Amino acid sequence: MYVTRRTGLLVVLMVAAGCVSATPSDPLQPLVVGWEQHATLEYQSAPRGGGAVVWGYLETSSPYTFHRIRVLVDALDASNQLVAQQVAWVPGTLGWPTRLYFEVAMPAAPSYRVRVFSWDRLESDRPRGRWW
Repeated sequence: MYVTRRTGLLVVLMVAAGCVSATPSDPLQPLVVGWEQHATLEYQSAPRGGGAVVWGYLETSSPYTFHRIRVLVDALDASNQLVAQQVAWVPGTLGWPTRLYFEVAMPAAPSYRVRVFSWDRLESDRPRGRWW
């Protein structure tokens, strides 16, 4: 019975590992369509070690509040072809008038593109506007 559980766990881990990998032949796309209506991204890159770090800020002017935010960072070659991707969490909750900092380790590349990959809208029963 111990061998069966161990084998089953190994199969589950192998399947799960296959579900999260992405290669340039099957690139990831943002799960949030139209995120640009609610947020803006400012980012830049800098060399770090043998690779780079892409860092920046996510801001909103939307009346909505977002949490569990992830960004999708694409490393692009000189002809704007995808060479690598990374999905990373943005810590914090994004609501107007805040901005959140993010930092993602990436392989060295001539350029990068950052988009919102996913987020959840935080619903509240609290009335909007003045609180006094």
